Amino acid sequence: MVNPKDYYEAGLLLHGHKCPAMPMGLRVGASAMNKLGVERAKDGELVTLIEIGDNHCATCFADGIQMITGCTFGKGNIKKLYYGKWGVTLIDKKSGRAIRVTPKASAMEANKKSDFFKKYREKGIPASSVPEEVVMPLIDRVMNSDEDKLI
Repeated sequence: MVNPKDYYEAGLLLHGHKCPAMPMGLRVGASAMNKLGVERAKDGELVTLIEIGDNHCATCFADGIQMITGCTFGKGNIKKLYYGKWGVTLIDKKSGRAIRVTPKASAMEANKKSDFFKKYREKGIPASSVPEEVVMPLIDRVMNSDEDKLI
């Protein structure tokens, strides 16, 4: 089983700031991998089709997906689909199986109603400038909620 908590610190280093979207990518990616029974891609054995929009937090989600799945733009085994919503289709080339996983709308809405978004991000304040006490409750919720509440 792939544990998203094992990838949080590395994901944070890759991503550069604390926000709830990168951890959501970790959780969604881990769920897809666990349902397919696959490990992180070392080469091109997995392919990810990532559904995102053009906004900033969607690309934060993509960083979490890249970190946990090993599907990266550098390896060329991840493709962006600009559907304006968040989701991932993970394809195991060896077995020919695939799964699509999305965050629940209720989980996404809860994040958007938070002080992190309302008092900071919607006012143009960079995520790296949001106080730790504002962003950490969101990250903790994303990283620690039962999967059925998020995905």
